[in-house]
Amino acid sequence: MNVILLEGEEIIKEGKCFNCSLLNNQPGKLILTDRRLIFAGPGLDFERDNLTFNLRDIQSFEKTSAFNLLKPIPIPNAIKISTINGETYRFRVQDRDKWLNVLKWHIRPTK
Repeated sequence: MNVILLEGEEIIKEGKCFNCSLLNNQPGKLILTDRRLIFAGPGLDFERDNLTFNLRDIQSFEKTSAFNLLKPIPIPNAIKISTINGETYRFRVQDRDKWLNVLKWHIRPTK
């Protein structure tokens, strides 16, 4: 998992997670910095395997459930991130409430 921090950028919180979609659960790491929220995938290709969100581009975040076709029962341990571009992403994390609390202090949603 390659992560390239910007000059002077500081990591606030990080932990293992899955980038969840209906068909796929990609393992990786979720990293909150003072400037960005980053999903670092398992590959070596930073552009292809990672997702990066500037904090100012996050419109909202909330509790949600994660599920896929292989496990059709919703599991209430995910965070849904919505961007100002109308894109949504689900990340299954450990200690979801701790993540939401940290996000609340560092992201000012435009909801």
